[in-house]
Amino acid sequence: MFVVRQKPHEQFKRKGIDLITEQEISLEEALIGGKRTIKHLGGKKFTLSVERGRIIKPNDVLVIDGLGLPNIKSPKNFGKLYLVISVKFPEHIEEQKLNGLLKVVCVEIDRV
Repeated sequence: MFVVRQKPHEQFKRKGIDLITEQEISLEEALIGGKRTIKHLGGKKFTLSVERGRIIKPNDVLVIDGLGLPNIKSPKNFGKLYLVISVKFPEHIEEQKLNGLLKVVCVEIDRV
């Protein structure tokens, strides 16, 4: 008889065949999008793309099909990867970036 015990992983949590992890992105990525490479379970890397124009808020969850664990009954099918997003806010914003941000915010305020 074998007893299999699952050890907790420091980065990924398992829920069935789905994986859940937290991912920190910059405020700039949250506001204007971008790409970053993420290390997956087992060392494989994949690219997380946040499309331009989509605003990501803290605790948003991005779901990526096929990056979970394999289904035991159907090994060619994989679960989902849930990325719980945290946004890293900067301590300071450069004057040029601040002016650009103010232009966007002021245009939006003027439209209201």
